[in-house]
Parts: sequence; C-alpha cells; structure tokens
Amino acid sequence: MTRLASLLALSLLLAGGPAPVRAQAADPSAEIDKLMAPWSRPDRPGCAVSVIQGGKSLHARGYGAANVEAGIANTPDTAFHIASLSKQFTAFAVLLLQGEGKLSLQDDVRKYVPELHRFARPITLAQLLHHSSGLRDQLSLFWLQGRRGEDSVTQQDALRVIFGQRELNFAPGTAFGYSNSNYTLLALVVERVSGRSFADFLAERVFRPLGMDHSYVVDDYHRIRAGQAMPYAAGEKEGAPGDKLPERRFLPYASYGSTDIRSTAADLARWAGNFHDPKVGGRAIIDAMLKADPVTGYGGGLYIGTHRGLAIAGHSGIDPGFVGHFLVVPAQGLSVSLVCNIETEDPVFLARRIADLYLGGPFTDPPRPEVKLAPAELRRVAGNYRDPLGVGFLIEAREGKLWMQGFAPMVAHGAGAFSVKDAPVAIRFSGEVPARTLTIDGPGGAQVATRYVKRRAVALTPAGMADYLGTYYSPELATLVTVARRKDALWIIGPGWEARISQPPEKYREHDIFDTDSVTGTVRFRRDARGRVVALTSTNGRIVNLRFLRVTGLPQLGALGG
Repeated sequence: MTRLASLLALSLLLAGGPAPVRAQAADPSAEIDKLMAPWSRPDRPGCAVSVIQGGKSLHARGYGAANVEAGIANTPDTAFHIASLSKQFTAFAVLLLQGEGKLSLQDDVRKYVPELHRFARPITLAQLLHHSSGLRDQLSLFWLQGRRGEDSVTQQDALRVIFGQRELNFAPGTAFGYSNSNYTLLALVVERVSGRSFADFLAERVFRPLGMDHSYVVDDYHRIRAGQAMPYAAGEKEGAPGDKLPERRFLPYASYGSTDIRSTAADLARWAGNFHDPKVGGRAIIDAMLKADPVTGYGGGLYIGTHRGLAIAGHSGIDPGFVGHFLVVPAQGLSVSLVCNIETEDPVFLARRIADLYLGGPFTDPPRPEVKLAPAELRRVAGNYRDPLGVGFLIEAREGKLWMQGFAPMVAHGAGAFSVKDAPVAIRFSGEVPARTLTIDGPGGAQVATRYVKRRAVALTPAGMADYLGTYYSPELATLVTVARRKDALWIIGPGWEARISQPPEKYREHDIFDTDSVTGTVRFRRDARGRVVALTSTNGRIVNLRFLRVTGLPQLGALGG
C-alpha cells in the first residue's frame, strides 16, 4: 500500500495543481527573479531560464553557479545536461527521416534493429515514439543488475540490456509505459537509416540550422568541453540553519536518444521558436510532435496535456545533479525553458509558475457540479483495480464518499465521473455492476486500470517465511538475487543492493505479494501446481513481472575440495 499511495501522491505532485487566475505580471522578468531567488547565490549551484513568445525573447538569465568550486556563474549560454528533455530531439530526428520517405512510423523496429528479440507481436517505431512498446526501462534493469545512479553508462550498455529482454511489460500498442529503452532504440534507428552518428545527425540537421551553437550530444563522457555546468545536489551538512551545503554529483553517461544532450537556456529558446515558426522540419513535423497518441496521450518526445484550460506540451528531465523542464503553450506562442544543475524541487510547477506570469487570465476549465452518490453507486464503483504496469488502486466507500488509496477523497460529478481536489485529473469508471475499469486522465495521458479480485492473505509468520527462502536467477539480466531471513523479517539481496520485504497493511494485503522500498518494487512469489514457490517477479512501474527463477544446487567455494 505504501508504494501505491506514494505513486498516486507523486502523480498529483507532478501535475502541479491548478494555478491561480491572475492578470499578467507588470514586470514578469522581475517576478521570475523573485521565483529564482533560492537558486541565485553565487556560491551555490542554480539554474538558467528562458522565455519566448511569438518568436521574441522575453527573458534569458542565469542564476547561481555553474561551477561552485571555481566560482563560475550560470548564464543563458551555460550548457546543462537536459536529461529526458533530449527525447523531443530524438522524436524530431525520426519524423524528419519519415518526412523524407526514409522510414515509416508503422515500420517494425526489427527492420532496422534485427538484434532486438522477436516478440509475439511486432513493435513499431510509432509505439517506441509514444511509449506503448511494452519494453522494460533500461535504467530500472541497470539498477537490478547492481549499477548505481552515478555509475558509468554507455550506449552499448543500454543496448545490451534492451537486446536481452525476452518478455514485455504488456502487449505492444495496448498501454502507456514510459521507458528510456524506446528512445535509445530510436536513436539507433536514426543512425542506421541516415548513415550518420546520432551526434552528427542532430548537429547537422537541427542544432546548426537553428543556431543552437552550444548544444550537442554526449557520446563520450571523457571528452572535455568548455562552458558546462557541473552537477550538484543538496547535501546533509548545513552551512547555516536551513541551508544545505551542496555536494558534487557525477554523471559519466554516454547513452543517448533518451538522454545525454547538453543544451543551454538560450538554445532551448531557439528550439522553442521552431515550434512557433518552423524553419527546420516544417509545420507537419511540429504538428506530429504535438499530437497525442490515442493510447498513451504522449506526443513526439513530449507529454501533451492542459494547463488552466490551454493545450500545452512539455517534458521534464532528471539525472544525477540535473533537473529541467521544457514547456510550450502553442495557442499563445509561449515557451518556458528551465534547466538546473542541482537536484531541486519539482521543475514542472516552477515552469508553470513562470508561464503564468505571461499568460494572465482567465484561462480556466468550467467548474463541474458535485453530486451526492446513492449507496448502490458507491458499491458499484468500490473495489480493487490494477493497471498494465502492475500499479494497484483501492477504491473504498466510507462516510458517503469514495476514497482512492485510503487518503484521497474523490469528488463525484455524476455518470461515473470523478475528480480529486487540487489535482488536474479526471477519473472515470465504466462497466455495469460492478464497474470494470478505472481511467485516470491527467497531464501525462490516460491511465487505465481493470477490476480484479484479490486473494486475501494472513499475516506472515516466521514459519511461513520458509516457503520463500532461496536463490533466484533472471535469465534476461544474468543476475542472481537471494531471499533470506534476518531475525523475524524477509530480505531480498541483489548485487550491490538489499531491501526488506514487507507486507502491506491488512486491507491492502495479498497472498504471496509483498512490498519493498527499492528498485525491486512489488515482489510476487509464483507457485507451481503443487504449491511450491518456483519463481519471483519484480514490478516497479517501469518493469512488470520481471522473472527470477528459483535455482538450487549452485556450487559453493570449497565444495570441490583443494
């Protein structure tokens, strides 16, 4: 339950909440400076911000230090690692090649990447683009193999875990599953179709034509480049009460397509200008990037949604030492770029606050009336639901209302429609008695969960733990994990990580299913027809039911003598 509740809370946080309706600020740049004050100290890492509207630059400024140790300030021309903001450039490259007739989004990816496993249903380039391929996320697989966030990662490392996959999170084209693996493969497709390295392709076809002279793909993290921001995070030590001293992060990444572009606030403004007046690629490609896929709600490297009743597109990024957000409001010709060299607070909320300074008002959705539900309607909707990524939702009826995950009261609007206070999500239930599906529509697209019947479980006793003890092996990852008992608790131990296995509170408890506060997420033990535990699976939202098979008889040191 803890994991599920935190997932819902995180989705509501990332949505940013409704912005207050206000008149356009008299001096938006001065107001941005006030918003950015916490990141403006010369001895602390910070950010850079750019705003354009109608192709005109309205704000471009750096805050804080690009290099704390050397005392170098951030400027609009400081190059930041932009993490997943990189995906929109990969999408643009693929759409450029499609516009030239060199590929089609409906092509099977194995036409260009035959090394990928032949799954039961082909994966198309469109499904990679829109995150509906079902491929497991490369980063989550790395962590299960024992890599840490600041370990080195190359493109070959990423392709190795992608090519090792033998099962998918879900059937291609049936659900949304954000996965960096999708965009790593798309970068490889760009290279093989164009005959150019991904770095050279973007430099020649995108960056130079748009005047993005400080933007580049990192395909070798050893290479020295001037003008880069260094990565930081708030440390544990305080320089003064409430003032966390920064500490260094390390980012030896050279895995591109999904990440690993360096760019500046000024260059991102030039890129944003191409959405308003497409000098490179043309209007058809920009429209394709801004079009939400009907299954996932995701566009071309951009989340498609609304803010205060206006259509928007945007994307956040986070990697060790960096966060950022890119936001476009097409109808207003407005764009905000925010890049930071410190792991800071939610960049979505901050970017939208900046946009509001220029939008004014009153862009709002019409209010929906609240209705009182009859007891029969409460009973029809209440129950347990699970989405294709394994995320479960408990809908409870109590106090004449419905509650999600035990903590979020739902507001009823009639005809199976609901909302959650202070979160821009719409909730729908469909089916007769009982309701069969739960759909959550939010800024990141639609999340669909299906009703299921839980198999109740009793509290786990020390004697009951014996069923689960042993060693388990993932053929996809070539990785062993061990389930062991420590005092009166179960633990799962992998290469370089370990986590306690715990049961959720009683009303969320299910037979053979446990929570961990780790990359393994939800651990589910599988039994054969005789009731013996023969495998466990790991589900964490970006990987679903990754199998570890129980193994016995492994050789031990000293077993052969000598």
